[in-house]
Amino acid sequence: MGFRTLEISHAAEIHIKEGQLEITTDDGIAVVPIEDLNQIMVHGANIRLSTMDLSILSQNKVALMTLDDRYLPTAIVLPFEGHARQSKLMHAQINTTHEKYMELWIDIIKQKISNQSRALSIMGLDGAERIAEHVATVDEENVDYCESLAAKEYFAYYHEGFNRRSENPINSRLNYGYAVVRSAIARKLVATGFHPTFGIHHDNQLNAFNLADDLIEPYRAIVDLVVHNNIASNIQLTKSERRELAYVLHNACIVDGVKVNIMSAIDIMVESLKRIILDASTEKLKLPMILPIESMEGITE
Repeated sequence: MGFRTLEISHAAEIHIKEGQLEITTDDGIAVVPIEDLNQIMVHGANIRLSTMDLSILSQNKVALMTLDDRYLPTAIVLPFEGHARQSKLMHAQINTTHEKYMELWIDIIKQKISNQSRALSIMGLDGAERIAEHVATVDEENVDYCESLAAKEYFAYYHEGFNRRSENPINSRLNYGYAVVRSAIARKLVATGFHPTFGIHHDNQLNAFNLADDLIEPYRAIVDLVVHNNIASNIQLTKSERRELAYVLHNACIVDGVKVNIMSAIDIMVESLKRIILDASTEKLKLPMILPIESMEGITE
């Protein structure tokens, strides 16, 4: 499985030759083995590659994501056929009961709020105990309200006067970091045989990645930690800032009592979801508990 995140933000010609991704820019030619790639992040003008190259990337399970000028995802190219049991798993997704999905969603939101509390503590900010109080109140009747209230309070502690809907340097960094994690989750879902449109909770008919948007929730606080260490005044991110944010996939966390990096945590989580959905496993969805920033494996651009 690939381990590298490649970011392309300047005019470039991209070709694939003998298993190598060849990127030609004004600065010269860079070559990357396709087998090393996990995903490619693309934003900017005059970046060109052929439909055949896109097909080869998909065959090798390399996700390609395009971003807009606010670093929000606009498209993700993923393999159409991801797994031998794809049809069976997709049918299982459709037939899973509302009660089971609600149980999963409650677990996801509890872990999201717990990680927000831990993030504030790790960053040395106020509010960790207050946010943690919301975990015990989450149930089927108020899960969305608790998530919304906890998020509002959390971001108030995270940065004074911060608004997630405005265009500012913090949101530029959060958007980019979230996009990196979202793409990695979408890639793993498709490779495992899930249809990412069919969500646990999100059900926007215009969103092809509802399931990825469900599963990213406990990982957001990990991105928040990285961004908090890299806040600056510029809205447009520099190459070094984007590289730092891409490192999020290799930060450490705890899953099922084991210390792993985020990329491995995503693999573990999606495989556990498959067992729950396809095999009616009674296990709990394996979700990450965040840790202070620590890279467990390098990422190269």
